[in-house]
Amino acid sequence: MLFVVACAPAHAAGETEAAAPAPDEQMQQMLDRIQALEEQTQTHQSDLDKLKRFKFSGYIQARYETAENATDSVKVAGSPPTITPAADQRFYIRRGRFKLTYDASPLSQAVIYFDGNTAGSNRNVTLLEAYITLMDPWTPLHVHQLTIGQMNVPFGYEIERSSSLRELPERSRAENVLFPGERDRGVKLVDQWTPRLETVIGVFNGYGINDVNFPTFDPTASKDWTARARWSQGWLDVAGSVYQGHTTIPLTGPDVEVDRTRYGGDAQFYYELPRAGGGSLRGEFYRGTNLNADSLKALSVAPSSANPVTILKPGADPNHLATDFTGWYAMWVQNAGDRWQFAARYDVFDPNTDLDHDQFTRTSLGVNWFFDGYTRITAAYDIVKTDVLSSGAYHDPADNLWTFQVQHKW
Repeated sequence: MLFVVACAPAHAAGETEAAAPAPDEQMQQMLDRIQALEEQTQTHQSDLDKLKRFKFSGYIQARYETAENATDSVKVAGSPPTITPAADQRFYIRRGRFKLTYDASPLSQAVIYFDGNTAGSNRNVTLLEAYITLMDPWTPLHVHQLTIGQMNVPFGYEIERSSSLRELPERSRAENVLFPGERDRGVKLVDQWTPRLETVIGVFNGYGINDVNFPTFDPTASKDWTARARWSQGWLDVAGSVYQGHTTIPLTGPDVEVDRTRYGGDAQFYYELPRAGGGSLRGEFYRGTNLNADSLKALSVAPSSANPVTILKPGADPNHLATDFTGWYAMWVQNAGDRWQFAARYDVFDPNTDLDHDQFTRTSLGVNWFFDGYTRITAAYDIVKTDVLSSGAYHDPADNLWTFQVQHKW
């Protein structure tokens, strides 16, 4: 007997079995996939290389201050309200800095630097620095650099030293008066001629970023210029600086222009004590001619319906609005192990060498405790001496200041 077995088809009607790709086709598909992955990797690597060129840094300084003349009450009057200086005790943010550096290539760099503080009446975020640096392509270490934009004025030692590194809360009085804000708009050329010798030449507007009348432009055709030369031995650094320029005082009628001349010298001596740690002795000296703040009291501002009118008071001599000044400081810093640091400074500023009782002197004492690699706690005491005329006699007001600060830096 013959049996016939009928087998059902493996695929439904209308379907055909796909032929397996040939070995060469499989290899090509795999190569295409590998190439696509390589292209994605290269794109990610390119993006990562760009991100590596960005460097973010900054610091925060949170403070509490209390002055010798502080009281438990405060007098508020006027519109807008004015708080009397007697209530000189407060918590505030002295500096809140954020800095972005972009190294576009080995030959150029861009920096933008912001500050948000609550120290004064301006509580907005402000632009401190914004500049571009071009580096020479003909030396291996790019020792010649040209910078243009808004930057620190290259004069002396204190100005260009970061506020996050200082052992005492504030710079010297002379530096604060002569270079308020420390920054200006211009161009500078830095040349490192040898490992020990560096020179800087700069041309600037001359009014600084904090000037009330001309914060963004220079009303004079000629610019201010500055030059500095520094010799570094490692254990001893010495430098000399010079600054020449003009200041314009806007008046109703002919403006008044006075000279702005500054000469400076500074030195830093570094040493090491067994078991204690490193220390330094520093000093800086200023002299020259500058617009005198007391001389500006000779100006009279008369309100009008449209704009205020600024004129010289009767009998005031416009040739005496600038005066000869001197200023200097001496400072000692000593580390004690890895966590403690002690500092002392004596600084003097005389805004008018021809006038008595206008000299400012200050003795500053400070202790720093390094909580960790990012945080430093500071306690400082400033003993300020000035002469104030009262009841026909000069006396030193009670205005010594305690400062407690916590700084975090990244």
